[in-house]
Amino acid sequence: MKKVAIIGATSLTGEKLIEVLSNHPKAEVALATSNTYAGKPVAGLDLKYEPLDIDKVKKCDIVFSCLPHSKSMSILPSLVSEVELVVDLGADFRTPADSFKKWYGFEHEAKELTPATYGLSEVFAEEIKKANFIANPGCYPTSFLLAIVPLLEGKVDLEDVTVFSLSGRSGAGRKKANEFAEEKENAFSYEDPYNHQHIGEMEYIASKLKGEQFELFAFSPHVLSDVFQGMHTTIVAKCEMDSYEQLVDIYKNYYKGQPFIKIEQVQGNKLDMASVVNTNNCIIGLDYDKNPKRLYIISIIDNLVKGASGQAIQNMNLAMGWDQKLGLIG
Repeated sequence: MKKVAIIGATSLTGEKLIEVLSNHPKAEVALATSNTYAGKPVAGLDLKYEPLDIDKVKKCDIVFSCLPHSKSMSILPSLVSEVELVVDLGADFRTPADSFKKWYGFEHEAKELTPATYGLSEVFAEEIKKANFIANPGCYPTSFLLAIVPLLEGKVDLEDVTVFSLSGRSGAGRKKANEFAEEKENAFSYEDPYNHQHIGEMEYIASKLKGEQFELFAFSPHVLSDVFQGMHTTIVAKCEMDSYEQLVDIYKNYYKGQPFIKIEQVQGNKLDMASVVNTNNCIIGLDYDKNPKRLYIISIIDNLVKGASGQAIQNMNLAMGWDQKLGLIG
């Protein structure tokens, strides 16, 4: 049984990691750090939260960092060579250092380690299997990239790619999630709705997969105050296809054998967020209108599971040579 340390364990993603790992047959939480809640019991475990002590963290086999962006870059470099695997759920190591500075406004303190292996499990599995330092994708980028990658790697020409995402309030972090909850039934533009920080990550990875520069026409993220978990992303783009069936074949061939990807038809189907909550699934709905040459893609995930902690565990499973489904609900 591998010993797991979770840094920032009282974050929403940290708590979800603890919950999901409680059912894992090969990994167990041995250390949960929180300076704020030090000394208080960890729900469901015979542990108490402890203040961050790097020497104690190094005694574990696997480390998950759930710190806010800019906070892990000063901590994780000292761990990468000391433990078997480090998975960062924050944004610090997803892109090159100059991109991080552009989108987050912080000078990177560990430029030589950027970017780490990008943990989009279904797309970079072979790289993940060889990695000991993984940058877990953000939830918005996960929902977008899983929906668009088959077309990018299939060299399908896309124009005016427009993305509209709705997230449960947990995607904003604990403090803002509590603030949003007070708003009852409402919806909000999230962060900068026209220049959101996740654009850098989405365009960087999409460009890498396409083999040339990729730019979004628009990305508009929103938060739903009365929904806690879930993410619903709609993508619209111009492209030329022979038929809807051709589009479906591209996706089914690309994701063949992937246990957490479900391909659906948009028309006539009810594709809803509730169906994926507390699972590691991604439902991808497809439609194509031949007259205006426009495709429509819907991508639905649980932002806390497939968009964060579940995907982090899937990455751990791949990196450790285990079945990627271990401990996860599909």
